[in-house]
Amino acid sequence: MMKQKEQQFEQLFHSEYDRMYRVAYILLGDEDEAKDAVQDVFASLWDGTVELREESQRSFLLTCIRNRCLNIIAQWERHRKVETQIANTQDMEFPEPWQGRPDDELIEIIRHYIDGWLTPQTSKIIHMHFDDRKSYKEISNSLGISLSAVNKHLVQGMKKLRNTFNRKEA
Repeated sequence: MMKQKEQQFEQLFHSEYDRMYRVAYILLGDEDEAKDAVQDVFASLWDGTVELREESQRSFLLTCIRNRCLNIIAQWERHRKVETQIANTQDMEFPEPWQGRPDDELIEIIRHYIDGWLTPQTSKIIHMHFDDRKSYKEISNSLGISLSAVNKHLVQGMKKLRNTFNRKEA
């Protein structure tokens, strides 16, 4: 039974990936982001977060990818707002405020970003892991989500933090 499900999923992936990727690329204009968006949609299907009805697969998948891309665009917009806020409150150009700042001040800026600009679930998982020193398994049990979901939230959250706070001047 499981083998059949895997084969159906793989067949769906191969038949719809290119179409979904093209839509994502048109909306996002970035090859890597488009690939990530398609992967996110298929990951949601695989882990059961999203259920797919047999009769409307193609239109449903295209709606899912469109919505995922719109969410990514909204995240980009929030990211730009954070950069502007930080630059304005620090009276310096972004990312200059990081050098020479006391650790407590940097931690406060990063916490503000985590709480204000990451999804609530990602924010909660980052705090549980780094502040409360909880393991992936403890977080998984506490929130009732899979270990892979915990990992996904941590990886995506940390990637966003690195992208925001590790920018280099061109």
